[in-house]
Formats: sequence, C-alpha cells, structure tokens
Amino acid sequence: MVRYRAASGGQGAWAVSPLRDFSRGGARFVCENAFPVGTVLELQLMLPSSKTPVPLEAQVTWAKPGPINLAELGVAFSPVEAGIQQLIDTAVAHFVHKEETG
Repeated sequence: MVRYRAASGGQGAWAVSPLRDFSRGGARFVCENAFPVGTVLELQLMLPSSKTPVPLEAQVTWAKPGPINLAELGVAFSPVEAGIQQLIDTAVAHFVHKEETG
C-alpha cells in the first residue's frame, strides 16, 4: 500500500492506494487524482520490511487514464538515505521471492 499527496510542505489530505508495481527506484499505482508529469509527491510506503510507513518523495514520470475515472501513475523515487533504501530493497526482494515461489 502507498499513502500519497502532493508535496506541498505538509499540506493536503493523504490518499491511499495499493501498489501495482514496485521496484528499488519507483512504483506504479492507481489514484483518484491525475497528477501531471513532473509533480513531486510525498509518499508513505507500507512495506513488510518495516513496522512503520516508510516516508519518501517521488516524482511523477508518467500518467495515463485508469479504470473508473481513476488515473494510473508511474513515479520515480527521489534519492533516499541508505537506511530507507535498505528497507525498499528488502521489500523488493520479499515480493520477488513471493512471486517465484507463487
């Protein structure tokens, strides 16, 4: 799961969406708001490798219409500190292993 909002200095309500794709450098998810390409978002990733949401920023790299008046977004994570990157890498490894053992 991902919580997201436009990065506006802590302003605005959070929205929640399931992640569709997830990698060490970015993610894809469906959202209620069609953010333009280039928009910087605040994210909080809910990962199995962390007991608390993992905070980071990401930039919208592509957007397209999704189902039922939703938008599908691709985001690239902004550079993060080593500890956060380790949590992301551990979660990616968890999901890859889960898919392989299906």
